[in-house]
Amino acid sequence: MALALSLPSLESRPAHPPETRPARIQPWLDETLKRDPIEAAGIVGDALAATNRVSLSESKRLQLADKFYTTALVLWPILERHFSRAAHPLSGEALEAAKSSLILAAELATSYKHLLSQEADKRILLGGNRLMVALIHRCLQCTTRVLINSYLSYAPVPARTWHDAHAIYAFARERGLHLTAVPTDNSDATPERLYVQSLLLALANPYGFLPGQLGQVIRYLQEYSQWTKITDVAPVHRLAKAVAIVPVGHDFPPFSANKGGNIDGSKLFLLTFDLAFQIQEQLRALEAGGSVPTGVGTDPASVAQYTALLRRLLRQWAIPPARQFNRLPSRARVVMCAGLPAVWQYSRGTHANVTNAPTGLPPMQSCQVINHTPAGYALRQIDASNAPLRIGDLIALRVEGRNTLQVAVLRWFRNTLRGSGLEFGCELLTDSPEAAAARSESAETSPFVQAVLLPDDGEEGSPPMVLLPAGMFQLEQAINLRRGTTAATVVLTKFVDQGPGFELFEFVAVS
Repeated sequence: MALALSLPSLESRPAHPPETRPARIQPWLDETLKRDPIEAAGIVGDALAATNRVSLSESKRLQLADKFYTTALVLWPILERHFSRAAHPLSGEALEAAKSSLILAAELATSYKHLLSQEADKRILLGGNRLMVALIHRCLQCTTRVLINSYLSYAPVPARTWHDAHAIYAFARERGLHLTAVPTDNSDATPERLYVQSLLLALANPYGFLPGQLGQVIRYLQEYSQWTKITDVAPVHRLAKAVAIVPVGHDFPPFSANKGGNIDGSKLFLLTFDLAFQIQEQLRALEAGGSVPTGVGTDPASVAQYTALLRRLLRQWAIPPARQFNRLPSRARVVMCAGLPAVWQYSRGTHANVTNAPTGLPPMQSCQVINHTPAGYALRQIDASNAPLRIGDLIALRVEGRNTLQVAVLRWFRNTLRGSGLEFGCELLTDSPEAAAARSESAETSPFVQAVLLPDDGEEGSPPMVLLPAGMFQLEQAINLRRGTTAATVVLTKFVDQGPGFELFEFVAVS
């Protein structure tokens, strides 16, 4: 099969030719690395982009690509520290680091795709398939880095990235090279293994990861992705669970088969039955008190968060939820603010039992509704200046023209990388929050702290829940809960969710 990749046109005589002598490039790269990392990444990315648009011999392009790749391996971890845990929309150094990191990855992918395209066009490979396999491997590595940098910055994946990734794997599969490991690399790192890891990462809804979770998922995939199978044979039941469709020939990621949808052209099928079984066994071990993997904290909050992550991966890879409601477009506006203290204050004012309550209501930011369902909203920031937000933030919002206050949790971001407002999705928790105050039953002299009650939804709805400051209360703990003139003792019976500065528990009253 012919390998059709998305590549920039080449100039044989550019007006401003870049430096392409390998002997000159290496000292220049070493000197550039002494600069500020963000500035260095921008300079290196621009130089590589210029190199990708001029005609070069295959040997010279390969030497240059390898030198730029080695430099990028030094820069990427430094750049990530500037933006991977930053609030959004990104601005300042975080924004520049994200853009430079993504451009550098995309241009490196372009360099190796130039080389792979040239190698694929050869009628006779005098050196065998060794270089071909190495180039396929490097192209998929760079594509994975493009995806990682996009997901870390909550930015759109650059156009044609998925189209070329599908094309490269299909080419490797057609040539019988998809299971061939690179001799100088990890013996398990075959083209198929790299490609499958990228597919699974996209299926995990990466734009909803909390800071730090993307790295955990990548490490998990490196260890367990071999339990996934990719095939061109359609499953017996097209809408089966634990099956994803890979749209070869299209520029979008895989999607779960049980969500339906038809596409033209060839397809591959990703089967995750065995991977789902592995996750289920790991969840059973954790629930029985087993140890967490290296790199995951052993404190209760870290274990709970890792367990929640595994449950999410199981849901996304094996039993992806079908959409229960159609998204309805809207042009309504909302005002919102973030954080438990703000939610508490807007939930019918301050509470007399809480000491040192903040004075004045926090300012609200304006947002445009993109679409909505009974379960939540997709919103776009529209103010000239916007308060920073994080995945998992608790927000209070009020729709224009309504008096009802709603409480929601931010679930995903879509960043423009332009420093302007971002789009985000939020899941509604309640439209009848109630400000309250809480303290441990055993600490009668301690001051009350802020709490927000989420009333139950009736006999068949969710049980009553309470939002509490993070780290102050434990599961199965008895607490005193005050709302207005009413006081009660309740027991926290189930940990439901957590985010920056808050934890959500179900509770039952005992007196």
